[in-house]
Amino acid sequence: MHSANGAPHLSDRDVELLRHLAAGRSTSQIAAAMEISGNTVRTRIHRVTAKLEVVSRVDAVRTAEAHGVL
Repeated sequence: MHSANGAPHLSDRDVELLRHLAAGRSTSQIAAAMEISGNTVRTRIHRVTAKLEVVSRVDAVRTAEAHGVL
């Protein structure tokens, strides 16, 4: 599902994750900050990149910025 501006619907936690990625944080740093496991971080990254229809962390951040999410 996409929003009115064409961006995919992202949860608050998705946006939080993208902010950590944009800051260049590692999986373990994100896990500590979000109080989740490293495996959960990797799963969430996979799901966010799928929602954004991209394949990398960098592309996810760029796409989120282009849609005004970040």
